[in-house]
Amino acid sequence: MASTAEYQSAETYLQALGKLLRDAPRDMGAELLEDVAQHIEEGRALGRRDEQILGALGAPETVAAPLTAQLTASRERAPLRRKSLVLGAVALILGVLVSIIDGSMADTLGDRIVGNQAPPIQGGYDSIYKFGALQLLIFAIFGLGVSASAVMKGRAALIYSYVIAGCMSILVAGFITSSGIFYIPSMVTAWMFVGIHRGTPGSVHCARRVKRMRTIGGICLLLPVVFLVSGLFSGIEPSVAAYLYLALGLACGIGFLANFRPALWVTCTSGAALLVASVIDQGLLLAGIWLVGTVYFFFGLHGLLWFKRRAAQSR
Repeated sequence: MASTAEYQSAETYLQALGKLLRDAPRDMGAELLEDVAQHIEEGRALGRRDEQILGALGAPETVAAPLTAQLTASRERAPLRRKSLVLGAVALILGVLVSIIDGSMADTLGDRIVGNQAPPIQGGYDSIYKFGALQLLIFAIFGLGVSASAVMKGRAALIYSYVIAGCMSILVAGFITSSGIFYIPSMVTAWMFVGIHRGTPGSVHCARRVKRMRTIGGICLLLPVVFLVSGLFSGIEPSVAAYLYLALGLACGIGFLANFRPALWVTCTSGAALLVASVIDQGLLLAGIWLVGTVYFFFGLHGLLWFKRRAAQSR
């Protein structure tokens, strides 16, 4: 336990306490210093010596410990709040994109949910538009449900995030041959919220998890490049687009493995562009472009949110 013997007077004690509280909010630090100074004055008024008063108070580190612990916890929660806000915005945008895709894939409510197995809606275009609007709202609500995890706290947030992630997983698995495939990004976002609300793991475990994720992500991002190179060597006619994708894939994959932040931004923005392009184009390769965009976007986003900057890692 720290000793108070090194402090010759109450003034030096208060100066040491003030240094410990220099990073605290001004009001909170000033209030604590004022309380300690008042306690010292009251002790002096009762005829007690400074040594006795300071010994009863304990070392400045002990007095400042509750406030500094609170500040440390607040600093640790700040990145988690930022990640929650980013994922909340992502979930909302994904909900809108998926509702647009699902709303334009078919002309009936039944088709939008289970493919071509449902009978046509009776009542003409007016009924189709009404059911279509309802369907858009229903599927947009899924995105809103995931984003609600961003504003929840404590154990309730963890339970809710598990529930919504489970619901999204069931939705994807149940309708994987129709619209479920387009909810994979929302499902991934929901499970990322679970990771946030479970809390911050130890530094050793966190470092191992980041290293494992960098390896998995690098392999996933470089695998299409390997297929493309093998195709070029096997006789596929090269094109400018193929070489551009080869350069992009190499930059994203190697940059992800090396935790090169510009490459993470390129990976994330490329994935987002593919997701938006799939919504706009909606051609024969809609599902394929959507899945590739999902892979690039979420690996890039995960790297931006969870990987430490290289300068911070070197310290």
